[in-house]
Amino acid sequence: MVSVATVGSLTWLASLIYVQEKGLLAVLGLGVLIALLWLDGFRDRKADRQGSRRFRPYFSLFPCLLFLVYVYLESVFGYFDWGAMFMHAGAGMLTPGVVLEYLWNTGSTMLVILVVLLGLGALKARGTLTRGLDVALMAFFLAANPMLTRPIAAAIHTNPLHDFLSRRFVDIIALAEPQVAVASVTVAPKNLVHIFIESAERTYMNEAEFGDVMGPLLEFDRRGVSASNMVQLAYTNNSISGMVAANCGTPLLITFFTSRRYLEEHSQFLPGLTCLGDALKARGYRQNFVTGWPLSFTGQGTFYSTHGYSSLFGGPEVVAALAGRGNSFGADDAEVLDLSFGILRRAQRDGKPFSLTIAVSGGHAMDGYLTDKCIGKTGLSPQVPNILHAVKCTNMLIADFIHKAEAEGLMANTVLALQSDHLSAPSAVTDRLNKYERRNFFSLSGDGIPSRTYVGLSGTIDIFPTILDALGVPPANGQAGLGVSLLGDRPTLTQELGQGQFDGAIYAEDILVRSFWQPRPTRSATAPEAGPH
Repeated sequence: MVSVATVGSLTWLASLIYVQEKGLLAVLGLGVLIALLWLDGFRDRKADRQGSRRFRPYFSLFPCLLFLVYVYLESVFGYFDWGAMFMHAGAGMLTPGVVLEYLWNTGSTMLVILVVLLGLGALKARGTLTRGLDVALMAFFLAANPMLTRPIAAAIHTNPLHDFLSRRFVDIIALAEPQVAVASVTVAPKNLVHIFIESAERTYMNEAEFGDVMGPLLEFDRRGVSASNMVQLAYTNNSISGMVAANCGTPLLITFFTSRRYLEEHSQFLPGLTCLGDALKARGYRQNFVTGWPLSFTGQGTFYSTHGYSSLFGGPEVVAALAGRGNSFGADDAEVLDLSFGILRRAQRDGKPFSLTIAVSGGHAMDGYLTDKCIGKTGLSPQVPNILHAVKCTNMLIADFIHKAEAEGLMANTVLALQSDHLSAPSAVTDRLNKYERRNFFSLSGDGIPSRTYVGLSGTIDIFPTILDALGVPPANGQAGLGVSLLGDRPTLTQELGQGQFDGAIYAEDILVRSFWQPRPTRSATAPEAGPH
């Protein structure tokens, strides 16, 4: 029974990752483990009794543990990425409440992992896991673990694309020079309201599959430029990397030791990169960032303060400012949008150009965070997974926020950008999402912005030059960073290369990353102010 439980458990875990794309590897692993069943029935008991008197090290234990860690992370987050792991470790982890929720929702997977580890230990103690098989399992777990094989392969084989992106990258530092900014102002600057909607990918617009969870945002999607084919490029697959892509036109490139040093010692995030906030600060914009997460989460507060934002509110600050209830990670979406509305009203009253960036979190996997205001009001069936209720709730709140702002005249001379920060991580509806070509959501509207659908391949990196263009700060040739404005007629880099080759170049890049994390002499982080503006 021990052998059966161990074989079955490890095979099930491996199938979570490998059956669809790497079936052969799973079959080979299963074949190795079936050998345990054979040995369990036909082993030489006398030899086992003699061998049991001597202590033998358990070679496969640690490689097995690493492999199971990889399987767990891949099944929970949908990917394993050393850069993202380092960023979360160095810049700020999930709050304890969210960690407990993840552990609770993945308890069955963790239980099976425990069965595998205890089962292999029991087989070792009984003598079934012989020295030869122990070494073979160790080699198998090491070879099957991308946590180890990917960086080793990258170190051994120099990718010919390692400098490709550095030759295509367009630095817009000139647009962040104050003298250039002043000279370029010919009309009243347009304001910006930019809302990052957690995991609200365009795939959810399939009403036959998901109902009208995206329905509240459709009217805004039809008003201006809508990107219908926005893929998720490498290193843009979590909240902070999605923000970097949309604000700076590049995937979030990480070099662990340099990144950690500037985050921890210098409180700077990508100090060598010129982003949207830098260009707007040079033009006198007052910039505000509001999120339900703590500002320390993945370094979001440090990123925005490094790049021109002077007013920042994380979850605890939002809850304190409204005397609200909050939730397990900080502030819920209703509270975030309520505080943001007050900031928007004051910014319009001041009469100076401003940008307001809002990050809402209701659609966060694994189960979503449904705001109390929406309980029983989404119009979806009670049998629908909670995450769909949460996604629709957030979209309803955003639509109410915009309608109310428009009714008060607060969206005058203002560009509105709505986008998913990344595709949804694994949840109760992932299998349904995966039946379709998954795409990010992006819509840009405002005075002078044409109503049209951009159908070519694009990525969230293209949002950066598109917003610059819409604000009347067009980058040269429509390109900023690695992105291309969707308001022009140039093909994006994703169109030129195809996603596969572009992702390969991103994984291989080793030149830009160093310059991004080296501060420029004139760049310094701006300390966030304590009160709202």
